[in-house]
Amino acid sequence: MVAKKARPKVVRGETLEMKSPCGKIYVTLNDHPETGNLMEIFVRFGKSGTCASLVANALTIITSYGLRSGMDVTDAIKGLIGHGCHKAPVYDDSGMITSCVDAIGKAIRIHAGLEPEEEREQENTSQEG
Repeated sequence: MVAKKARPKVVRGETLEMKSPCGKIYVTLNDHPETGNLMEIFVRFGKSGTCASLVANALTIITSYGLRSGMDVTDAIKGLIGHGCHKAPVYDDSGMITSCVDAIGKAIRIHAGLEPEEEREQENTSQEG
Protein backbone atom coordinates (compact mmCIF):
# COMPACT_ATOMS: atom_id res chain seq x y z
CA MET A 1 0.00 0.00 0.00
CA VAL A 2 1.19 3.51 -0.79
CA ALA A 3 1.82 5.71 2.24
CA LYS A 4 -0.47 8.67 2.79
CA LYS A 5 1.31 11.93 1.93
CA ALA A 6 1.71 14.55 4.64
CA ARG A 7 -0.68 17.47 4.48
CA PRO A 8 0.94 20.78 3.49
CA LYS A 9 0.41 23.67 5.92
CA VAL A 10 -1.43 25.75 3.29
CA VAL A 11 -3.81 24.41 0.64
CA ARG A 12 -6.28 26.11 -1.66
CA GLY A 13 -9.61 24.94 -2.92
CA GLU A 14 -13.25 25.78 -3.19
CA THR A 15 -16.49 25.15 -1.35
CA LEU A 16 -19.53 24.13 -3.36
CA GLU A 17 -23.08 24.47 -2.05
CA MET A 18 -24.97 21.37 -3.14
CA LYS A 19 -28.59 20.35 -2.73
CA SER A 20 -29.16 16.99 -1.12
CA PRO A 21 -32.16 15.05 0.15
CA CYS A 22 -31.13 16.20 3.67
CA GLY A 23 -31.00 19.88 2.68
CA LYS A 24 -28.06 22.02 1.64
CA ILE A 25 -24.58 20.63 2.13
CA TYR A 26 -21.30 22.45 1.70
CA VAL A 27 -18.49 20.40 0.14
CA THR A 28 -14.97 21.84 0.45
CA LEU A 29 -12.41 20.42 -2.01
CA ASN A 30 -8.73 21.27 -1.50
CA ASP A 31 -5.91 20.71 -3.98
CA HIS A 32 -2.26 19.88 -3.29
CA PRO A 33 -0.23 23.07 -3.85
CA GLU A 34 2.54 21.32 -5.82
CA THR A 35 0.61 18.83 -7.96
CA GLY A 36 -2.76 20.56 -8.22
CA ASN A 37 -4.43 17.19 -7.54
CA LEU A 38 -7.46 16.98 -5.27
CA MET A 39 -6.15 15.89 -1.88
CA GLU A 40 -8.88 16.36 0.70
CA ILE A 41 -12.62 16.80 1.05
CA PHE A 42 -14.72 18.17 3.89
CA VAL A 43 -18.49 18.25 4.13
CA ARG A 44 -20.75 20.36 6.32
CA PHE A 45 -24.48 20.06 6.55
CA GLY A 46 -26.82 22.99 7.05
CA LYS A 47 -28.06 21.03 10.06
CA SER A 48 -25.26 19.51 12.12
CA GLY A 49 -25.39 16.64 14.56
CA THR A 50 -27.43 14.27 12.43
CA CYS A 51 -26.40 10.69 11.79
CA ALA A 52 -26.18 11.48 8.06
CA SER A 53 -23.74 14.34 8.69
CA LEU A 54 -21.52 12.09 10.81
CA VAL A 55 -21.48 9.34 8.19
CA ALA A 56 -20.79 11.81 5.36
CA ASN A 57 -17.97 13.40 7.35
CA ALA A 58 -16.38 9.98 7.97
CA LEU A 59 -16.76 9.12 4.28
CA THR A 60 -14.96 12.29 3.20
CA ILE A 61 -12.11 11.60 5.65
CA ILE A 62 -11.60 8.11 4.22
CA THR A 63 -11.85 9.43 0.64
CA SER A 64 -9.27 12.12 1.47
CA TYR A 65 -6.90 9.46 2.80
CA GLY A 66 -7.30 7.56 -0.46
CA LEU A 67 -6.66 10.67 -2.57
CA ARG A 68 -3.57 11.54 -0.52
CA SER A 69 -2.34 7.98 -1.06
CA GLY A 70 -2.61 8.13 -4.85
CA MET A 71 -6.20 7.10 -5.58
CA ASP A 72 -7.39 8.46 -8.93
CA VAL A 73 -10.12 11.10 -8.60
CA THR A 74 -12.33 9.21 -11.09
CA ASP A 75 -12.31 6.21 -8.73
CA ALA A 76 -13.54 8.46 -5.92
CA ILE A 77 -16.28 9.85 -8.15
CA LYS A 78 -17.32 6.38 -9.34
CA GLY A 79 -17.49 5.12 -5.76
CA LEU A 80 -19.75 7.95 -4.58
CA ILE A 81 -22.12 8.83 -7.44
CA GLY A 82 -25.33 6.89 -7.85
CA HIS A 83 -26.12 5.85 -4.29
CA GLY A 84 -29.71 6.63 -3.34
CA CYS A 85 -31.65 7.22 -0.15
CA HIS A 86 -35.27 7.22 0.93
CA LYS A 87 -35.58 11.04 0.78
CA ALA A 88 -34.41 11.33 -2.83
CA PRO A 89 -34.37 12.60 -5.44
CA VAL A 90 -33.83 16.37 -5.45
CA TYR A 91 -32.67 18.46 -8.39
CA ASP A 92 -30.12 21.25 -8.85
CA ASP A 93 -27.96 22.65 -11.66
CA SER A 94 -26.00 19.39 -11.86
CA GLY A 95 -29.18 17.36 -12.34
CA MET A 96 -30.73 14.73 -10.11
CA ILE A 97 -29.18 14.21 -6.67
CA THR A 98 -30.04 10.81 -5.18
CA SER A 99 -28.35 11.12 -1.76
CA CYS A 100 -25.86 13.16 0.26
CA VAL A 101 -23.14 10.75 -0.90
CA ASP A 102 -24.21 11.30 -4.53
CA ALA A 103 -24.00 15.09 -3.98
CA ILE A 104 -20.44 14.75 -2.63
CA GLY A 105 -19.43 12.69 -5.68
CA LYS A 106 -20.97 15.25 -8.02
CA ALA A 107 -19.19 18.09 -6.19
CA ILE A 108 -15.89 16.25 -6.76
CA ARG A 109 -16.78 15.80 -10.44
CA ILE A 110 -17.56 19.54 -10.78
CA HIS A 111 -14.31 20.47 -9.00
CA ALA A 112 -12.33 18.15 -11.29
CA GLY A 113 -13.96 19.78 -14.32
CA LEU A 114 -15.32 16.47 -15.59
CA GLU A 115 -18.64 15.81 -17.25
CA PRO A 116 -20.17 12.34 -16.84
CA GLU A 117 -18.99 11.34 -20.33
CA GLU A 118 -15.44 12.63 -19.73
CA GLU A 119 -15.31 10.72 -16.46
CA ARG A 120 -16.12 7.46 -18.27
CA GLU A 121 -13.62 8.22 -21.06
CA GLN A 122 -10.84 8.97 -18.55
CA GLU A 123 -11.68 5.75 -16.68
CA ASN A 124 -11.51 3.71 -19.92
CA THR A 125 -8.18 5.31 -20.87
CA SER A 126 -6.64 4.54 -17.47
CA GLN A 127 -7.83 0.91 -17.68
CA GLU A 128 -6.30 0.47 -21.15
CA GLY A 129 -2.88 1.87 -20.15
